[in-house]
Amino acid sequence: MNGTNMRTNQQVVEITGAPAQVWGNVLVPARGTIIVKVTGDTLQGTTKTGLEKRETWIRIQNIDSVETLEAPIYALLGFGGFLAFSALGAFRNSSVLGLILLVIAVALIVYAITNKRRYLAIYSHRNAIVVFMNKSPELYQQFAMNVLALSRKLNAPSNTQTRHQTQIQA
Repeated sequence: MNGTNMRTNQQVVEITGAPAQVWGNVLVPARGTIIVKVTGDTLQGTTKTGLEKRETWIRIQNIDSVETLEAPIYALLGFGGFLAFSALGAFRNSSVLGLILLVIAVALIVYAITNKRRYLAIYSHRNAIVVFMNKSPELYQQFAMNVLALSRKLNAPSNTQTRHQTQIQA
């Protein structure tokens, strides 16, 4: 319990994970690593995949939103469902083949549901950084909360000065 309190009070300023690759409208983890860290008033993302290295900088003031997603692996879920229906058809010809296909289908479906993909996405006006989680989701959520708190803090002074000037003029 003491370790939990220490973790929630910790200022997480850097996270690592797998970078995202877009296939159609689906995000999948790519080979390589991504490091996202807070450096001053910017969020810096360094992505290394194969022979490529990409750097991304986003002003923290421009961050619109942050989201986390946890979902089953839909491709395996669909393939498992297809195999399950195939197994039902195979039972007519060979019960052994049908049983083997059904066992494989159930294993794929269970694997797809239990080994969910988790990612953190940080959105700005024109850019997004997506990190597939390879550590505890709480670490990424703490990082997201820290980034949003910093964004509010960096955006707050102009609002405070405007209100103060309005009160002085009135």
